[in-house]
Amino acid sequence: MNEFLERANELKDELIENRRYLHQHPEIRDDLPITAGFVKEKLKEMGIEPVEISKCGIVGLIGEKKEGKTVLLRADMDGLDMTEESGLPFSSKTPYAHCCGHDLHTAMLLGAAKMLKEREDELKGTVKLMFQPGEEYFIGSKAMIEAGVLENPKVDVAVDMHMNAKNPVGTVAICKGYTCASCDGMKLTVKGKGCHGAWPHNGIDPINVAAHTYLSLQELIARETPPELMATLTFGQFAGGTSANIIPEQVIMQGTMRTFDKDLRAKLKKRVHEVVEYSAKTFGAETEYEVLSDVPSLVTDPELLDIMNEYVKDLDVEFIPYPPSSASDDFARITELVPSVFYSIGCKPYGDVPLYPAHNPKIIFNEDALPIGAAIHAQCALNYLKNH
Repeated sequence: MNEFLERANELKDELIENRRYLHQHPEIRDDLPITAGFVKEKLKEMGIEPVEISKCGIVGLIGEKKEGKTVLLRADMDGLDMTEESGLPFSSKTPYAHCCGHDLHTAMLLGAAKMLKEREDELKGTVKLMFQPGEEYFIGSKAMIEAGVLENPKVDVAVDMHMNAKNPVGTVAICKGYTCASCDGMKLTVKGKGCHGAWPHNGIDPINVAAHTYLSLQELIARETPPELMATLTFGQFAGGTSANIIPEQVIMQGTMRTFDKDLRAKLKKRVHEVVEYSAKTFGAETEYEVLSDVPSLVTDPELLDIMNEYVKDLDVEFIPYPPSSASDDFARITELVPSVFYSIGCKPYGDVPLYPAHNPKIIFNEDALPIGAAIHAQCALNYLKNH
């Protein structure tokens, strides 16, 4: 058996214990005092000095050698603003929930850190650990990049992974090129002029304006997006008015636009602003546009993926295709700046346990995947530094 996988299996009880503690104490955004404190304490126990470079954004170095390259290993730590319904005996004790697997990501990276620290003398360069807050709100990676996570030492390549509860344990799903979609979140405040419904000519109906805006925006997907390219434009909030016979002052619309292609994204962003502006002008209204998120598409570097896969196959995992996903991850900001790989780790529950997608309050992850993820992180880092 591969040495890292063998060691990770020896550490399995510790990996599970760490994961379950994190699972019971989820926090959201970049307000992670319990989670960040736990990670820092564990790193100190390993002999790794944690540095909080941004709010709850933690970095640790292993090797710290001036010669050689630097590999970044990333894990996101934040939970979701929802109530867990898994029924697990170690369910969340807070109003939040780890229903996306970030507790497993953090536990796996802690496991990899321990194994790499144990073999620090073998490293031919530096491993940089990135424990990131705020992924679910797309704020964490940007803050850590601005705080210098990719510098001192300069990062050459990066590795990230995510859990996939629909694929069996032992499988690793991979995708070359565009892997996760961009996400441009928007809040539109359509401002009209309120009046009584009996005399609509005395006002400017923001519901009417918002409806025309919504339909016009959908035409960007139906008529301006090439059929061979993917794009979605979804509005999850359309709110305005409190009475059947009163035209309100304003309507709120909130939504997201997602695509893979960089040029198409730029074109659609420009067209969204134009449609929003001129739809409002057509009816004598105004619309304020607020950016809620601006995450690029996540790109897996094909050449680097081939290199890392040569190391990972020594773990006897089964590579399976990972179709490009319209979901988004702010690791994308890292992939814009350094060659990166993204692994989707199979963690399907055994037996007849119902399967749920990420962000479902009933989702269950198979903890047997923890040693595999930890070993992949460690195997990629040590071997990349050894061979480069």
